[in-house]
Amino acid sequence: MTTPSPIPPIPAVHPSSGTVFDIIAAWARRATRRRLATWAIGGALDAAGIVAVRPGWWLAAAPFACIAAVGVWGLAAREASATVPGAEPPPAWRRRGLSVVRIAAVAVGTAAAVASFYGALWLVFGTRWGPSGG
Repeated sequence: MTTPSPIPPIPAVHPSSGTVFDIIAAWARRATRRRLATWAIGGALDAAGIVAVRPGWWLAAAPFACIAAVGVWGLAAREASATVPGAEPPPAWRRRGLSVVRIAAVAVGTAAAVASFYGALWLVFGTRWGPSGG
């Protein structure tokens, strides 16, 4: 007899789910508002703290910026899709503003992810990349 795990299982992600952006978007849509806010605030504070204490370690802050971007995107997407039955739709300026926030979050998150990836390669391989070693 096994004891039930207090941690819920992670849902399977199928290769046919789409791009990495689709997978992250689905992940953010399943999260609660509190979790998204925690990601946004915690990621931003961690990234800013690392850069403030050690400016040369900006590469270590990039993964936290990714987490913050997912949180911000998720909150903006949730706010943009929030509709109250019988209520008027939000004004156009609000929809455009939320769209700009989502686009900015995707741009920042993507740039931070690329920086994290190449930073990890740099840490592993150093400056001698390629088959010839230089």
